[in-house]
Amino acid sequence: MGDLFWNKVFGAILAVVLVVMGLQTLSGMVFSSGDGGHHGEEAHSLNEWAQGRFSYYTEIAETGGAGAVEEEVYDLGALLAAADPTSGERAFKAKCSTCHTIEQGGSNGTGPNLHAIIGDSHAHDPSFGYSSAMQATSSESWTYESMDQWLENPSSYIRGTSMAFAGLRRDDERADVIAYLAQYTPDAPAFPEPLPEEEEGAEGDATDGDAVDATLDAETVEDAPTLATGEIETQDVVNDQDSEAEGNVSEVEMTPEAEDQAENESEE
Repeated sequence: MGDLFWNKVFGAILAVVLVVMGLQTLSGMVFSSGDGGHHGEEAHSLNEWAQGRFSYYTEIAETGGAGAVEEEVYDLGALLAAADPTSGERAFKAKCSTCHTIEQGGSNGTGPNLHAIIGDSHAHDPSFGYSSAMQATSSESWTYESMDQWLENPSSYIRGTSMAFAGLRRDDERADVIAYLAQYTPDAPAFPEPLPEEEEGAEGDATDGDAVDATLDAETVEDAPTLATGEIETQDVVNDQDSEAEGNVSEVEMTPEAEDQAENESEE
């Protein structure tokens, strides 16, 4: 066996060592649970994981996986009832006044004048050049609900609109702006009513109600006629005058069935 043979043996051994080391490194990368984490360590939340790896991330709401997540109901009526037109004016001047005016007789800009907009049709100003998408919806009116959807995301509410505005994502801010627009709308419609509040424990109340319906009132039970059961009911009657001589006298009240049975026995 020459040098070539031993070179092959050493090369094979080296190759095996490199493969084993590579597999260990690869398995550590695949099955690692965080920065140097091991089995048995407390699992990090998704937000903590993102915070440790990215300089900027969007916080994710965590439910904890316990029970069903309660669906939030959007109540525009309640938002408008609590809206502040003064805050809506500030938001309008900061984000809308570049393209729109709101005073009566105000000029059109990049967008149309918005005086008396609530309740009017989508393409309400014949002197303004609306996009074809907006003109296609000209038969529809600007209700509080449609205005809310429009301000939240114009391009989603009317596909193909030329209005280059990202929208107002905050619910309270949109409500404030809508209340401000309503102030500049003569005879504006009344705000929609807030949704009725759901009574807590409605299911439990219904179950309890069934049980209550099946239970007779105590006074009703006392007033109800006694059914003949054949049992003898005894009552103690005390004669106040002759109590010392006679003591307690037991008076037996017999039900009709018991009386009939006693008469039959006496006749026999």
